[in-house]
Amino acid sequence: MIIIKKATILVSILLVCYVLLGCRASPPIAGFTATPTGGQVPVEVQFTDESLGNIETWQWDFNSDGVIDSLSPNPRFTYTKAGIFTVSLTVSNSDGQDTDTKLDYLRFTIHPCFIDFMAEPTRVEGLTEIQFTDLSRGKVTSRAWDFNNDGVTDSTEQNPTYTYKIDGDYSVTLSIIGPDYELSLTKVNYIHVRGCPT
Repeated sequence: MIIIKKATILVSILLVCYVLLGCRASPPIAGFTATPTGGQVPVEVQFTDESLGNIETWQWDFNSDGVIDSLSPNPRFTYTKAGIFTVSLTVSNSDGQDTDTKLDYLRFTIHPCFIDFMAEPTRVEGLTEIQFTDLSRGKVTSRAWDFNNDGVTDSTEQNPTYTYKIDGDYSVTLSIIGPDYELSLTKVNYIHVRGCPT
């Protein structure tokens, strides 16, 4: 009987200590990693939740703009703009929440080789000269313009002009070559010509 009473008292003491010392459920502790943390855009980043505790919700902010970008525990996100990005993860349960913010965590740059071009104007009446401008970046050793998508090079200048003599909608292709790369860009039905003499 004495042994039973002592056991009961011991259990009671342990229960009191459990309550007084806070040995109950507690808010989670937020934590995460990302792969990769650098590179050239566009780049897809895998975020991995490494939080501790019982977690009921996840809130990710991938660019520190105050907008929740994902509610998934392990989301993917594609960065399309260069820059330095701060990332935050807030995790929560019924006992509270915690936030892990990693300042300047991701650093992305623009690829040194980039191809683009523009034309002015893109809609013309009659025999009108059009100015084409190469907007590409990087070291370009040669370029080729195809103004009517017939596979024939019409110019090798950087910023040529061209006059269309037949009505139509024309696709334009620019191809550039560098020391260690070749890039090509076609803008479909980019130039619209009307009113040419027949």
